[in-house]
Amino acid sequence: MRNVARNFIYQIVFQVMKIIVPIITIPIVSQALGPSGVGLYNYTNSIAQYFVLVASLGVAMYGNREIALAYNREENISVLFLELFFFKAIFTIVVLFVYLVTVSFFENRFILYVQGITILAVLFDISWFFMGIEDFKKTSICNVIVQSITFVAIVLFVKSRSDLIIYTFIQVAGQLISQSLVWLFIKQHIVFEKVSLGNVFKHLRGSIEFFLPEVAIILYTNLNKTVLGVILGSAAVGYYTNSVTINTVFITVITTLDLVLLPHMSSLFAKDNTERIIQLMEKTLHLQLFFSIPIMFGMLTVYDKLIPWFFGNKFLFMNYIVPFFSVLIVIIPLGSSLATQYLIPIGQVNKYNRSVTIGAGINMVGNLILLPLFGFFGAVFSNILAEFFVTFVRMRSFLKQTEFKFDLKKIISYILSGWVMMIITRAVTTNMPANIITNSIQLVIAVGVYILITSMLKVNPLVEMLQGYLQAKKS
Repeated sequence: MRNVARNFIYQIVFQVMKIIVPIITIPIVSQALGPSGVGLYNYTNSIAQYFVLVASLGVAMYGNREIALAYNREENISVLFLELFFFKAIFTIVVLFVYLVTVSFFENRFILYVQGITILAVLFDISWFFMGIEDFKKTSICNVIVQSITFVAIVLFVKSRSDLIIYTFIQVAGQLISQSLVWLFIKQHIVFEKVSLGNVFKHLRGSIEFFLPEVAIILYTNLNKTVLGVILGSAAVGYYTNSVTINTVFITVITTLDLVLLPHMSSLFAKDNTERIIQLMEKTLHLQLFFSIPIMFGMLTVYDKLIPWFFGNKFLFMNYIVPFFSVLIVIIPLGSSLATQYLIPIGQVNKYNRSVTIGAGINMVGNLILLPLFGFFGAVFSNILAEFFVTFVRMRSFLKQTEFKFDLKKIISYILSGWVMMIITRAVTTNMPANIITNSIQLVIAVGVYILITSMLKVNPLVEMLQGYLQAKKS
């Protein structure tokens, strides 16, 4: 577990940067580019992401698992790495060519050409290898360095709507550089040798198993941006994207542990230690809910005092959207944990595939039915329904296969504590202006109330950890 703790710290550092950078740059970008500029960036990026998906062909998750299994069985990871790299490289080059030809017929083709750099970045992405050997230090350090440079570049060069191309280039160049830097460390772990083309393509079947759910995932996470961009225009995409992003910041932190535990859980499965996987999940899932539930209520507490000063008055329409999306702060991390801590490590990719396929189907049907009825909010409701059913299908499968039981007393206590926290905090700050000082006061009140109530109800895991630490220190 030392490796897990150390890797978790490295990932926390990286994820903190992923939080801090958006927190500072979102207001700058939103006020400089406006809803239409933010929307156009995300609309064109959504198109590029379809090609990124095909170029990756599921290697990120498949490669992570295969390297983890081979590494723990002390097999030749050099050959496996090279096979997977060349396999992905072939697809990336072909896809990049097809993309450049395809977007030449589109409007806004120049920004689409720039977005194509994200496909090139796929060629150099070997983060899956380092995750597989449970070495998160190198990828985290590289990402933190590039995030810092990207942040400075955005602050210096993004000033108005005319800087949209510059902003796009900064973002995609950052992705390419961060993927390339990791290659400086690869020689420490592998020996370069010849691999046969036949062995390269033997990974096609395994990667497709992970590729199919990724297709489904992009259909219920990315499709809405494309549909809104085509039907309602780039401004609608701007409102939608920023509303998702403000919640995704917190989802990213909550799901950090999943990235760290995937190779560790795969390692346990390789050692036929499924029982230990369940024991770990009993701790991690309840700890996750202890944080995700109050964060959801926290968003419902602060959103109307946050949006005006954080995004600017041009984005006030988000006040009607963010409350709906806040529920995803609980739903998405829970579904992610069930997949990356259990279904994928034990090789049940078919059940993982089924969950995202159902989610994609619900999102597409939801858009067809709800968009004509509710307009913009049809896309919002479709996305929420899709994420709910993805998590529901995974949970149902997990509970049927194991003896795992959620502690309902704890969960109800977290919900009750979060609800009371929200009521008290909003009551105290209701007449305060919408600014950073008000949000800071709300944060202090909310955290204090939540910790106090959960401690009184004896369901605060932080108190339990502290007591365990003090007892261990005494002994």
